[in-house]
Amino acid sequence: MRYPFSAVIGEEHAKTALMCLLADRGINGVLIKGPSGTAKSVLIRSLAALTDRKLVDLPAGTGDEDIFGGIDFESAVKDGKSKLKEGILGRAHNNILCIDNINLLDPRTLNTITECILTKKVKIEREGISAEYPCDTQVIATMDPLERALPDSIADRFDICVTMTVHDDVTPRADVIEADLEFKKDPAAFVERFSGQDEEVRRRIEAASERIGSIKVVRRDIYDIVQICIKVNAIGHRGDIACTRVSRALAALNGRDRIEMDDIKESAIICLQHRRGPKTVLTGEARATLEETDNEGGELLMDDTERELTKDEIREAIQLSKDPDALPDVDEYVEVGGVDPLVNGDPDAGPVIEEEDDDGPLDAGPGGAIDVDVTTMLLNEVQTNLDEIDRIEAIHLNKVVGQIPRAALSGNRNGRASGFRVPEGRTSDPALGATIRAAAPYQNMRTPNGLSIVIDRTDIRENVRTKASSCSFLFAVDVSGSLSQTGMLDEAIKAVRAMLEDGYVRRDRVGLLTFGQNVINLAVPFTRNVENVFDALGKTVTGGATPLGQAMLTINKYMMNYTRKNPDEKCYIIMVTDGQADTAVTKGSEPIGEVRRICATIKIPNTQWVIIDNGSISRRVNYALKMANYLGGRYIPIRELLND
Repeated sequence: MRYPFSAVIGEEHAKTALMCLLADRGINGVLIKGPSGTAKSVLIRSLAALTDRKLVDLPAGTGDEDIFGGIDFESAVKDGKSKLKEGILGRAHNNILCIDNINLLDPRTLNTITECILTKKVKIEREGISAEYPCDTQVIATMDPLERALPDSIADRFDICVTMTVHDDVTPRADVIEADLEFKKDPAAFVERFSGQDEEVRRRIEAASERIGSIKVVRRDIYDIVQICIKVNAIGHRGDIACTRVSRALAALNGRDRIEMDDIKESAIICLQHRRGPKTVLTGEARATLEETDNEGGELLMDDTERELTKDEIREAIQLSKDPDALPDVDEYVEVGGVDPLVNGDPDAGPVIEEEDDDGPLDAGPGGAIDVDVTTMLLNEVQTNLDEIDRIEAIHLNKVVGQIPRAALSGNRNGRASGFRVPEGRTSDPALGATIRAAAPYQNMRTPNGLSIVIDRTDIRENVRTKASSCSFLFAVDVSGSLSQTGMLDEAIKAVRAMLEDGYVRRDRVGLLTFGQNVINLAVPFTRNVENVFDALGKTVTGGATPLGQAMLTINKYMMNYTRKNPDEKCYIIMVTDGQADTAVTKGSEPIGEVRRICATIKIPNTQWVIIDNGSISRRVNYALKMANYLGGRYIPIRELLND
């Protein structure tokens, strides 16, 4: 007994998305995002009652041969011929492919799957087989964003993306519990109770499928759709095409023969969520933006940080970074002149476009057919809904540091077998299945000698294994008085907390270093216990001067020692600062210029810098951006990170 579609409480966007998919086979896929326990899989399985097509599952951990197909082993042994045996994608032809936790699939396998679905065929070129078979299917996939990010190039292949959330009101949460208890007590009675509603949904979908080809898409509709896509910075043209398709499907589901504003609004919400352009992230190559203009005359500001470093300055900075007397001990905490503040889609088959609507040709000028006020209102409604989705989702570390590597080739028998290869010489890790398949076509030419299968040296294959790789994240937070007074320090701590709540760090090491009050404090050395960092953030004492140069030297010493002991670890230093330094390490030095010289000497192996700028918008010189460029790191304004 499957849980009824109509019995799923709430999640109207997700239900609508799936109904559109069933109504229009030109919609290539629906991606459903949400944390564990939000009924993503339950909702998908409930579709069995709404369609005659089969739901074909792609289970987690399935190998490439089972997914794409390979040699028919029985036929090879019996006839000595290499014949193709279709995989799961073959069974998905003219059906619906369901992929749970799509973001946990091997990236290479995932890319191949999406390519097969895009081209509508699977090509096999291995083990003596050269063949192909059709794969015309629609895809429904789920993912938990807290587990791992899905590459934008893959997400863009889905026409629709919706987010399912946990109910935050008492009444719907109570309704969910009661419905679950009732279903488990008597599944048959529960399904029968909702059978009439499910049958009505099925009739709507069937009627929409018949009506959809006759629905006109006029130029006014296209204008509104394009305006919305431009407004939300939708990347590429797939969003425009998907919105048009889904608008048409929504009109058909509602029994209309043309698109209305509500259809466009709803289609934009479920088609553009995953296609909006990235936030402004400037990397080390963005040197041109370092030329800040004066608020008054527009002349370039040239300060001490802009000129080329002299050889003497470079030598001084290197010596400073190596001088043990210049660096305090960081085993427990670091203190500089103060008291420790802590105790511790397919575009070719688009809908028919009508060049004119009932009011005549499209005219965006005064008095024309486009109602500017209505379009503006529509844009605002869509943006409001998308902003609400943004607030639901946390700040994920992969958005801050980029795609985090989670696997590396293993040089021994440890790790998961991700493929096989012909070994160079002897091997201690044979791939048994691949070896037998390689030997199968030659069995009718070999003497069995009482063996079920005879294996030759040339048949032997060995496993290619990958092992999970962990990362280390050091959060360095400026807690000085200048940021405390502007209120930006609270925003910085909010951002750090959000990143720590991300599921990424639950498997990694994190550390916390704060600097302010002329004090550098390694509050939490690298640990897997994220709660320690939460506790330390709550006890942080703020205010005072900003010893930025000394903080950079301390980070350099600590991270150099750490990377020597952990050479395989990928490290990230996430520094939250406005880049302003008012205390120098060397007496008499200009603090800002000294920071630049210190940055020039920092070369920590296998480590990436991220500067999160929580400074004032009105400042004349953006020193945080300069720091990011000096370090060759990423630069992110904190307001964009927090969606302010």
